[in-house]
Amino acid sequence: MLRAVILVPAAVFVLSGCRAAPSTATPQATVITQVPGVRAKLLGVDDGGADVQLVFEPSAEVVQTLQDFVRKNAWKSVHFVGLGACTDATIGYYDAMKKDYVKIALTQQMEIVSLVGDAAQDNEHEAFHAHIALGFADGTLHGGHLFESHVSPTLELMLRGSSVPMARRHDETSNANLLVP
Repeated sequence: MLRAVILVPAAVFVLSGCRAAPSTATPQATVITQVPGVRAKLLGVDDGGADVQLVFEPSAEVVQTLQDFVRKNAWKSVHFVGLGACTDATIGYYDAMKKDYVKIALTQQMEIVSLVGDAAQDNEHEAFHAHIALGFADGTLHGGHLFESHVSPTLELMLRGSSVPMARRHDETSNANLLVP
């Protein structure tokens, strides 16, 4: 079932106490639309952004579900933090010599100790960048760049969506898409 909440925010993005210069653009209505695999609740709106609580359902794939949610709500940039648990994860680390990510597949019940990331425009599409820390039954942690993971039993995520764009550009030296301030 799709539900929507209509909001009328101002056009300024606030993150970690830093304020961008006020926009002269007329505020546009923002629609919070539900997508399969996650339940969303609007927590507040201010300065051009919306704070949303997301609760992922069991078996939902984290990255694809989050991408679907951001696209459906047409945000130009997002920042998110979360915690929960999962049954598998494909993570990676950036190998500077290879100028590419080395992927590691993990398959077992794990605690999502921390999940942080953002989405910015990259050639007219959202470019997600997320890091995850995973706790194992023996108390050890594994972590890195998140490529894919399936929730079990839940993932609780706080998201800040904004109509103010952030951008990523491809850097030839590192062969990576880097955030541009």
